[in-house]
Amino acid sequence: MAQFGKYNFMWLTLSLIGLLFGAALTRELPDAVTLQILEIGSIVLLMVSLLSLKTDRRWIKWFIAILGIMLLQVVFQHVMPGTLFEYAYLLLLLLFFVLAAWLVGKAVLFTGEVDLNKVVGSISLYLMIGLIFSIVYTILLEFQPTAIKGLEAGQWYENMPSTTYFSFVTLTTLGYGDMSPASYIAEVIVILEAVTGMFYIAIIVASLIGSLRQR
Repeated sequence: MAQFGKYNFMWLTLSLIGLLFGAALTRELPDAVTLQILEIGSIVLLMVSLLSLKTDRRWIKWFIAILGIMLLQVVFQHVMPGTLFEYAYLLLLLLFFVLAAWLVGKAVLFTGEVDLNKVVGSISLYLMIGLIFSIVYTILLEFQPTAIKGLEAGQWYENMPSTTYFSFVTLTTLGYGDMSPASYIAEVIVILEAVTGMFYIAIIVASLIGSLRQR
């Protein structure tokens, strides 16, 4: 358990990578199975992420509350299907990652000395930023199905793998061109994400290198 706490960001990064692979693999499965695996699998991986976040009890209670509500939402979704529960799930997922990214950013930048664990923490923060924007794009598609050109409108769990791909292509400013924003709101979000990705490299990595030089 001590080793788990010492290398907490490594476990967090592995859980996030597992979430990415899990979302990709569900595209090969039937829709009903895809939804169940994506919802339950994401909650399990978020629990691992929660264990990886070393923070005070106040934040832990908030994260547990979010996960508990998400689990209840999954149950209600299968008992009483409806878009309201889908929106609630996506908003809670977004809230979880925003809070987690905030805590990881504080831990990486403002606490202790820089070591391998913190370098890996910067990777997990980068993955979280990409996932946050992926969820934002998914929510946007719920209201504007044609907001992203090259992406066929579908259920949110069908869109999530594609929006995740689009998010990281935008975050890294690769811009392959197979998908592009097709609405004003989507364009603004893409601009914000691209700027975030560029400044992340400039600020976060520079801060870590500066801290290492001061040792």
